[in-house]
Amino acid sequence: MPTPFHVFLDVDGGGWHPAAWRRSRVSPDAVFSPARLKEFAVTAQAQGLTGLTFEDSTLPDPRNPRGHLDAVQRAAFLAGTTDTIGLLPVAATTYSEPFHVAAQIASLDHSSAGRAGWIATTSTPAVARTVDLPVLDDPQAELTDVVGAVRRLWDSWEDDAVVRDVATGRYVDRDRLHHVDVVATNFSVKGPLTVPRPPQGQPVVAAHERDLLDPGVVDVVLTGSERTRRSAGGPLVVLEVEFALDTAAASGAQRVEALDADAPAPARDRLRWTGSGEGFARYLSGLAGSVDGVRLHAAVLDEDLRTLLRTTFPALRVARLLQPPAAGATLRTTLGRPRPVNQFATA
Repeated sequence: MPTPFHVFLDVDGGGWHPAAWRRSRVSPDAVFSPARLKEFAVTAQAQGLTGLTFEDSTLPDPRNPRGHLDAVQRAAFLAGTTDTIGLLPVAATTYSEPFHVAAQIASLDHSSAGRAGWIATTSTPAVARTVDLPVLDDPQAELTDVVGAVRRLWDSWEDDAVVRDVATGRYVDRDRLHHVDVVATNFSVKGPLTVPRPPQGQPVVAAHERDLLDPGVVDVVLTGSERTRRSAGGPLVVLEVEFALDTAAASGAQRVEALDADAPAPARDRLRWTGSGEGFARYLSGLAGSVDGVRLHAAVLDEDLRTLLRTTFPALRVARLLQPPAAGATLRTTLGRPRPVNQFATA
C-alpha cells in the first residue's frame, strides 16, 4: 500500500476568496445554511476525504457579509450527519478560555465517536479590541500554554473514571478524577474538566507553523511552504493550498482575476494553484511522499468542488492516494497517530 496521503477540505462560507459569495448557488443569507453545509460534508465523505475544516474569527469577514456561525457548532452539527470523516474546527487560543475550549472539543469528540480535531490559532491585535482585552505580547507562547492546559484537562478523567454503578448509585470513581491547576502568564485553570476523557484520549491538535514555538505540542503542522518536511517522530505535515480550477466558462486564472475585480484577496501563508482539474491531480500526486497531506481551500466552493468531483478526485483514487477512512476508525487512527496514554493514570 502507498504511504497514506490525507486530503482535508475547508468548507467555510463561499470559498477562500472574499468575493466567493457572489458566485455561490445560494443567496448570501444561505451561505451558512445547515442544508448546504450538510451537502458539502456528505459529498466530501463519499469521496473518501480525511477531514473537513471550519475557519472562524471574532472579526467581521468580508467573505461572509451576513455573518457566520461558530466553527465548533458547525462541526458539532455534522457529527451526527457523518460517520467516517474527521471534523476539525478552528478555535483561537489567544483570548479564549482554555477550559471552555477543552470542554467544547471533548464534547465534539464524544458526539462524533472519536473524529474530532482542533485547529489552534493565534489572534491578531484587532481581535483584542472586539473582546475588550489587552493585546498580548507573545501569542505564540500563549498558544503553547493553552494547548498544554487543554491536554491536561482532557486527561483529568482517566479512561475508566465513569463506572455507572446503578446498584450503588455511583457514577464516577473519584480516585480516577484528577485536579488540574495550571497557572500561566495570562490565565489560570482549575480542573477536572466537566466532560469525561474523549474517545481518542486527546483529540487531534493542529496548528500553523507560523504560530508555533514548538511543533512538538501538536499532532499536525499546517504549512504554506513545500520545503517543510516531517521530522522523525514529529507531527504530520499538511500543506495549505488555495486553488481555482478551470471551468467551461473561464480558466482558473481568469476566475481569480474576475473575483479580484470585485474584492481583492488578501495575501495568506498558503500556496495558490490555478489550472485544470487533471493538472491539479498531478500536482497533488507529486506532493505525496514530501508531505503527509493537503488542506484544500476552494476559491468558490460551489464551482471548484464540481470540478474536483469530476476530474481531480477520480485521478487521485486511480493513483491510490485518496483512501477513505475505515468505518469506525477515529481520526487519530486514520492519521496513524497513537492514542496518548493518560498522564495522570494510576497503576
